[in-house]
Amino acid sequence: MSGAGGRAILFNPQVHVRPGDYDELLATTPAARRRVEEAAEVVGRPLLEDLRSDDPDRVNAGASIRPASVAMAIGLAEHEGRRPEDAAFTAGISLGQLTAACFAGAMSFRDTVRMACLMPQVEDRFFPGTELGTAFAYGVPSDFAVTAPGAAPDGGVLVPCALTADNQVLFTCDPAGFDVLVELAFAAGGLAVRVPYSPPAHCPLMSEVEAAFGAEFVHLDPRPDPVVPLVCNVTARPLTTGEQVWDALVAQYTHRVDWTGGLRWMAGVGVTSFEVVGPGHFVQKSLSFTDLSTGLGPEVGVHAGSLAR
Repeated sequence: MSGAGGRAILFNPQVHVRPGDYDELLATTPAARRRVEEAAEVVGRPLLEDLRSDDPDRVNAGASIRPASVAMAIGLAEHEGRRPEDAAFTAGISLGQLTAACFAGAMSFRDTVRMACLMPQVEDRFFPGTELGTAFAYGVPSDFAVTAPGAAPDGGVLVPCALTADNQVLFTCDPAGFDVLVELAFAAGGLAVRVPYSPPAHCPLMSEVEAAFGAEFVHLDPRPDPVVPLVCNVTARPLTTGEQVWDALVAQYTHRVDWTGGLRWMAGVGVTSFEVVGPGHFVQKSLSFTDLSTGLGPEVGVHAGSLAR
């Protein structure tokens, strides 16, 4: 591949944000600031004020930080002159898949930030004050997502929910499951770290959330086919219709994310340039710890049609 055929444009997930993290970005990138202001009008929340707060709880409130993160990413893509037609594929991990869908033209900006705002509100209804959350295992073997769940304590939760790099796995867990994860990761030469402000994610425990969100969210604008295929972060295969994109955005609630599989699939079909749009550095770090020389051809793996809700 060459030109657009050799490029993929990638978007970051939601991460823990410290007060002041985005002050410089908002001060120096008018397109990002304008998009946050636009998103604030859509969702009816003071997103700029929330981002600039000194209170980490306010900064990381899901109904604010998620639409604000989508807005900043779209603004950054515009600031950098990135267009979907200039790439062969786009993709994003977790919240980044919403951003990628918007970038690809499969959802309007208005509907994307509305979706990003509603999701955490639905999650909070089903998991109020929950001890469930997520934790990363870093520096672990490539089969860790397969072996670790077998050590989950009786009645405890330890479920792999995202394959984010060759040596990195995200788990949904409760405190007992996290204690086991710490021991397993240490024994494997790695470490485990809780993700602050993170709800449970990408696993069957989210089935009620998935059903409620899928029933409650109503698009205000059309759902056209994407301008460029969106590589699904669950099936690691391209989505080419608006309906497929919508199904994937909802189904990622209960399905494990295979981010590394998507990266390898793109490399296997000829992508040589992975361009990451901020804010954040998660995807760039993921790329640095993922061997893409073992790219998978399009005939290997689970295809988009297998997503079931």
